Amino acid sequence: MDGGGLRKDWLPTNTFILKQHPYCTSCGKVKNISSDTGKKIGYFTNILARIKKDLEEKGYKISKTQIRLITNELSTREIGDAFSLSYSKQKLIFTDIVSKYIKINKKLIQSYL
Repeated sequence: MDGGGLRKDWLPTNTFILKQHPYCTSCGKVKNISSDTGKKIGYFTNILARIKKDLEEKGYKISKTQIRLITNELSTREIGDAFSLSYSKQKLIFTDIVSKYIKINKKLIQSYL
């Protein structure tokens, strides 16, 4: 969100019930009003560091380039946008990106979340 004002508009929720959702007048992003609140990007980079540490203890080498590619794509896809993304959606994005660069099972990645 770009520091613009907030307005409210009637939009459907995940259960298809209409509720007023605040949105940013500058960028147009709609605020996530569910109880499934999003996390900041630091949460996901900490998980990535934990995955790297645990896998390297088991003999699986993860390069700095892989970590950099993952963090760059996380930033590009705006995973740290806790204003408009739910935690469930962030988990799916994180799992897809990590499994793209580190060839491990998606269920293993999700076990860290």
